[in-house]
Amino acid sequence: MSPFIEDLLERPVQQRIGIFIGSLVIVGLLLWANLFSPNHVEYLEVHEKLEALKNEANKERRLAMNLEQYKKEVRDLDVQLDFALQELPDKSEIPELLSSVSGLAKEAGLDVNLFKVNAERLDEFYARVPVEIAVTGSYHQVASFFDAVSELPRIVNISQIEMNSPNISSGSVILHVNCVATTFRYITPEEQARVQGQSDQHRRR
Repeated sequence: MSPFIEDLLERPVQQRIGIFIGSLVIVGLLLWANLFSPNHVEYLEVHEKLEALKNEANKERRLAMNLEQYKKEVRDLDVQLDFALQELPDKSEIPELLSSVSGLAKEAGLDVNLFKVNAERLDEFYARVPVEIAVTGSYHQVASFFDAVSELPRIVNISQIEMNSPNISSGSVILHVNCVATTFRYITPEEQARVQGQSDQHRRR
């Protein structure tokens, strides 16, 4: 018989039980480290991938269920865009529109000191046409002018408003007002292509 076994059998019962339990624990840890643990890690990885695929599938399923709703929203946006484009004049209409803005200032009783059309700024499918305006008149006349501009069938935004050098004349407060009236025009497909080309060239730099 092995000396180790003889020595074990001669030990007290409690020590033999402790050694036996310790041996079982060591064997269990070795089995865990060499057999179960790698499989458990692989299981967790596969489970994580499976959950990700399930989430992706659920997302795609929701998109498919709402596809008709998305198509309708796109059609509605296209209609809104068409209406918006109808409010954008083409290049030939810009002089008449600007003449209308100048006429509204005079109709409101304002003295037009400056009406300067600045360079256009091309955007994706429209161009901004800024006009520097300087007028003199009462607060009521200025407010009437701004209100009349807002009623134009075309889009004209008034911004950068500055009211300077107020003085009293015939019982009214007279203001010197500087502002920028910006209207927009639809740009042609050729201009759109040029804007896109310039944008692509700028990105490549």
